[in-house]
Formats: sequence, structure tokens, C-alpha cells
Amino acid sequence: MRPLNLFAKAAVILSIFFMSAFAEGSFAEGSFVQVITPKENTLQTELTLNVVLGIDKKRLDAVEVGVFPDMKSLDLSRSESTACVNISLTLGENMVLVRAYKEGVLVSEESRSVYVSSQLYHQFRYPPKEYSKSYFHNDENEKLCAKCHDMSVNEVENVAFEDITKSNCYGCHKNINSQKYAHAPSANWLCTSCHQESKKGVSKYLTKEPMDASCFECHKENQELWSSAKYRHEPLDAGHCDKCHNPHSGPYSMFIRKDVNEICLGCHKSKDMETLQSQNSACAGTSYGSLCIDCHTPHASNRPFFLKKRFDEVKK
Repeated sequence: MRPLNLFAKAAVILSIFFMSAFAEGSFAEGSFVQVITPKENTLQTELTLNVVLGIDKKRLDAVEVGVFPDMKSLDLSRSESTACVNISLTLGENMVLVRAYKEGVLVSEESRSVYVSSQLYHQFRYPPKEYSKSYFHNDENEKLCAKCHDMSVNEVENVAFEDITKSNCYGCHKNINSQKYAHAPSANWLCTSCHQESKKGVSKYLTKEPMDASCFECHKENQELWSSAKYRHEPLDAGHCDKCHNPHSGPYSMFIRKDVNEICLGCHKSKDMETLQSQNSACAGTSYGSLCIDCHTPHASNRPFFLKKRFDEVKK
């Protein structure tokens, strides 16, 4: 039998070393980090994402997570083998990267594709068919977090937290209220006022679909007013309040997802408002600071085109 050369001997020694290291933990061979969530080809509508990882801390010095170049470094000083971090996403396809380092050298990289859809943008309205919704809050996943987090719901119905950081939901989901305007139930961490549904084996804390059933539990007067109107705007009629409003927080008043005119023209792009204006239409167009809602109500009206006034009144 021919003796092994130096390279072969080194390979044998390294393989024995790594095999013994894998035997000590639950990580698959060749793996330094286990991505628990998100799953590959996850579909969602929020621009923030919780990434939950299993980490072999004995063999790593640093782990960073994010969508390049916006990467976050994890705190590995804690003894627990499970870690979580909240990252920001953009509309459309996102490649979430998980990079592990040893002594400054990249030793592994995992990736997951996440798609953020939006009904307000035609190009993001129809995600590729390989993407599907994935949920975290089931008994199996929650066991991984229970060592560090109290996974029970500790809110009292309709009673706001004096200290919102005391909500058991706050630690992982605090970024949902990071925008300028926060919706009252979300700002006060009354999460189960909307997240009441559950599907066994799939997830807890789901919202009712369509969402208007939850919205009208608080906004009863609006429901009565709009339901009696002759004309109802399609998003309202379909029960999709969250198409225009973010139920948690948003950069604009009333938690709308975009500037008013951007929302309207996102669906009505074929309506050239400036052309209508030049044709002596009643429409004031979108120039000179005019807003669509100056003349139109976005919800319901007894007048065609959801006008607030009659056409002859609008022209004056």
C-alpha cells in the first residue's frame, strides 16, 4: 500500500477533527449556523423581518445578518445557542444573508429568499409563484425561544401598557412601530385586539381575513357611514383596509403606506391627471400641491367617482 502524501494526511486529520466537533452538537456536517426562520421563498407584506438562528458558538467569533450591504452583527456573548435579530427589507425580492466568521475569516454563508409584496405597486402586486407565506408562532418554534423569552400573551384586553417594554411581544416586534405615526392598538401593544385567529399546527396570532372585520370592531361609526353610501371604493368594498393603511405604523398621517397621490396614482396610472386638467376637466390635476383627496373621498360617497362635491361645485 502506498503511503499517504502530506496533503492526504492533512485532509484525514481535518476530517477527524470536524467529525468530532459535529458529534458534540446538533448541527449538520459542514454547518456553523442553522437558519430556523425565514424559510426559503417566504412571502410577506411587512418591511421588517425577524431572523431566528441556531449558532454553533464554540466555533465562531462573529455572525452577521441582513440584506447586503445593510448587515447587522449579532451579540454572541450570551451562552444560548439560539439568536434572533430584526432586519429591514425592501419591496420585491430580498436575499437575506447569514455570514459566519472565525478569526476574521468567512467560514460559511447561508441565504434565504424573501419577497415583500404590496397591492399599491403593480410591479410588486403579483409575487413569483414559488413564494408562499410562512409563519413562526407555533408550539415547535416557540420552544426554541422559551429559554430566553416568555412566549405567553401578557396583555389585558383593552388596557394599554404603562410601560410598553413590558409586553412579551415588544422584544421581538418593537420595530413595527418605528414609523412616525403609530396605530393606537399597536402603539399600546394590544396585539391580540387584531391578532386573534390561529390555525393548529400553522401559527397562532393570525389576523382575520379580510381585515375590515377587525378594523370595524373599533371603527363602527365609519362602517355605518360607508356601508350606506351608494359608491364604495374597491379596497374598502373588498375589506382590504391594509392595502392603503399599515395597521401598525406608517410615515404619513392615518398610517397610510405612501403619500396620498402616490397611493391613488399607483392604481390609476392610466388616468393622466394633467391631460384631464388641460382639457378643461373639473380635475385639478396633481400639480401645484393638489391632492386627490381634496375632491375625492378614498372610502365611499353618494356621488360618482367618490366626489365630495358635485362636478359644478368642484369647478368653482
